[in-house]
Amino acid sequence: MINRGLLFWSLAAIGTAIGLFSVKYRVQDLEEKIDRTNLKIVESQQATHILQIEWDYLNEAERIERLAQKNLNLEQASIKQVVRLDSLATSSVPPRRDSPLPSPPRTGTDVPSSSKPGGDRVAAEAGSPSPASAPPSTGPTTPPRPASKEPALGPDGGKRHVAASIDDILSRKEEVRQ
Repeated sequence: MINRGLLFWSLAAIGTAIGLFSVKYRVQDLEEKIDRTNLKIVESQQATHILQIEWDYLNEAERIERLAQKNLNLEQASIKQVVRLDSLATSSVPPRRDSPLPSPPRTGTDVPSSSKPGGDRVAAEAGSPSPASAPPSTGPTTPPRPASKEPALGPDGGKRHVAASIDDILSRKEEVRQ
C-alpha cells in the first residue's frame, strides 16, 4: 500500500514539475516576444517623429516661397488683370452640370456624426465631403495672366521661354516625362 501511494505521489510530483517548467519557458518566450514588440513600437514612434519633422520642414511657407521664386519665374499681377466679377460677360450657354456621383456604400464602420444635425450617419473612412455635395463650380474667378512676349532671364542668365498659361507649363512637363 505504501508502494502504490509513494508511486502515485512521485508521478504526481514529476508531472507537476514538468508542467511548471513548460509553463515557465512559455512565459519567458512570451516576455521576449513582448520586449521585441515594444522595441518595434519605440522604433516606429521614432521613425514617425522623424518623418513628422521632415514633413514640417518641407511644408514651411518661407521655404516653399523661396523655391517658387527660384523655379517658377512668376510675374507680379498688374492692376489691369483685376476686374469685378459682375463686369465679366456672361455667356448665353448655361454652365454644364455633371450628374452627381453615387453615394459610397454603407459599411459596418459608419459612425454617428456630431457635426450634422439629427446625428446622420457617415462613413468613418470618408474624411471629407463627397464631390457630389460640393457646390457647383462657376469657373475661374480670376482671368488668366497674359503671357509676356519677351523671353525671361533664368537664374543662370540664359534666356528661357515664359509660359502663356498653366496649361502650357503642364504640357511641357508631360513632354519632358515622355
